[in-house]
Amino acid sequence: MEKLKWHTETRTINELIPYPENPRQMTEKQKNDLEQSLLRFNLMSIPVINTDNTIISGHQRMKILQILGRGDEEIDVRVPNRKLNDEELREANLRENKNLGSWDWDELANFDIEVLLDVGFTREELIEDFGINDIENMIIDEDRIEIITVLPPEAPRLKERQIFYCNDIEEYEKVKEYFKTEKNGYLNREKLLELINND
Repeated sequence: MEKLKWHTETRTINELIPYPENPRQMTEKQKNDLEQSLLRFNLMSIPVINTDNTIISGHQRMKILQILGRGDEEIDVRVPNRKLNDEELREANLRENKNLGSWDWDELANFDIEVLLDVGFTREELIEDFGINDIENMIIDEDRIEIITVLPPEAPRLKERQIFYCNDIEEYEKVKEYFKTEKNGYLNREKLLELINND
């Protein structure tokens, strides 16, 4: 059997045929994230197809582009030098959708959390893979614990900051929800003063 070689050709999106045995599924969130990616950066990685236009990888991208009304648009596709048989097609489909590698979480720590959430990471994923779940087991130097810091108004008044350290992620979420304001990261002073006055 001739060794497979791949080259780039063009097809319209509507010419491409979904592989009926494609097992890959996406959640609603993943679909929304992919749509945002296509709207923002267009088609960065091109679909892979068989010689009869059956999609090997790229099903969800093609589906979303059709929904966006771009079905008649001509795009680049990767095509083999010979038609893949059924067994090759099935394996290639699985490999293209599964062999995605893993993340270097030390490198990801250099990215802003909001950017990571925006591109599709979930809070649960970040909590687990950044090791935040282990925070409760850390040995903490008591001298480093600071419950709240309030800076007095000084002239000129440049900034006011409050810091509240939480024992676990659930406590953090409760405090964040209670004190949240329109400006992200700013503590709701009225609620804090209300709590103090009620004591």
